[in-house]
Amino acid sequence: MSKLKGRYLVIIVLILIATSPITYTFSKYVTKKLGEYILDANHFYFNSDKLKQDGASYTINNWSGVADFNIQFELNNKKNNLVTANSDITYEITVSCDSDITCNLDQAASGTLYSTTSKKDFVLTIHPSKTFVEGESAHIKLIANSTSPYKKTLTADFTINVGKKGISYEIVDTANNPTFTFNITNARESYTIKTAFSTYAVGDEISSEDYLKLSDDDKKKCLSYQVNLTFDPTKVLIDSTSEIGITSAKTYTSVNGVSYVSGLTFDVEALSSISIRFYKVDASANYTYPITNDTSIVTFNAQY
Repeated sequence: MSKLKGRYLVIIVLILIATSPITYTFSKYVTKKLGEYILDANHFYFNSDKLKQDGASYTINNWSGVADFNIQFELNNKKNNLVTANSDITYEITVSCDSDITCNLDQAASGTLYSTTSKKDFVLTIHPSKTFVEGESAHIKLIANSTSPYKKTLTADFTINVGKKGISYEIVDTANNPTFTFNITNARESYTIKTAFSTYAVGDEISSEDYLKLSDDDKKKCLSYQVNLTFDPTKVLIDSTSEIGITSAKTYTSVNGVSYVSGLTFDVEALSSISIRFYKVDASANYTYPITNDTSIVTFNAQY
C-alpha cells in the first residue's frame, strides 16, 4: 500500500512540474488583471498613445541617417474620452539610446499629469553623432513610470532604419481630420549631374553652393532627388490646387469611369522640405506614419 501511495505522490509531483509554466503564466495574468481592477476602482489611469504596459515595439524604415528624427508621444490620464483620473499623477521618463546617437526630450523627464489636464505631449529628438549609411539602424527605449499616487510602468522600443540616404518622409494625421500632410525632408547637400555640361560629366556630384551659381539651364541638368509618390484614389486624393499638384508629372487611374490622379513625380532641391496635402475619403482613418502605422498609405520612392 505504501508503494502505491509513493507512486501516486510521484505522479502528482510530475503533473505539478509539467504544469508549473502554465500555472506561473496564469498567475501572472491574474495578478496583472487584479492590479488593473484595483487601479481602475481608484480612478487611476496612466496611459500613452505609444508606450504600453506590456511593452510596444516600432520599426521605422525611412530615416535619412543624416537629419534629426523626431518621435512624438503622449502621456495621459484617460480611461477613454469621457473618463479621466481624479487625482494628479507624478511620473518619470527614462530614455536609453545607442552610443552613436543622442536623444533629447523637449521638456523635463519628470513632472505631473494634473487631473484637470488629460494629457502631455512630448517630442524625443534623435540626433546622429555619425553618418549612418543605408541598411544601418539605431535603437531607442522609452520607459515611463508613474510614481504617485500609484506605480505603473509603460515601455516602448523603437528601431529606426536608414532608407535612402539623405531623404526621409512622414505623414502627419489625426482621426476625424479630413486631410493629412505628407512631409518630405531632403538633407542631401549635393546634386548629381544628369546631363553633361561645361567640365561636368554625367554622374559627377556638385555641392549645393556651386549649384546655386549655375544658370537656370544648367540647373535643369542636375538632380538632388527625384521623388515618385503613388496612392489609391479610392482612399486618398491629392490637393490638386497645391503647387506640387499643379506642376508635377502625373499618372492617372480610372475609377467608375472617372479619371483620378494616382501618382506624382517631382524633383526635391537639396537641403529643402516639401509639405503636400491629401484629402481622405474616410475622414475617421488615421494614416500617421511612421509609428502609428507600419506602412505608408502613400508609396514613396526616391532616386538621384
